[in-house]
Amino acid sequence: MRSDERRRLGTGRLIGLHEDDGAFDRAFWNTIPPHERLEAVWDMTLDFLALQGERVDQLRLQRSVCRVERRRQ
Repeated sequence: MRSDERRRLGTGRLIGLHEDDGAFDRAFWNTIPPHERLEAVWDMTLDFLALQGERVDQLRLQRSVCRVERRRQ
């Protein structure tokens, strides 16, 4: 089944607020192939950044550089 077909079907359950042990989420994500999981995470990332007002058309990795020097005594 393709990912767009799976999204149309949907999956859900009703539980109490403090009854969630995460088993439902683990079972759900285990049925989805890794490349589709990555695609879902990327889609959620773009949605989050758009809500924060970030431009999602020019994303790039953060570049941090650090240099550590040891003092000689």
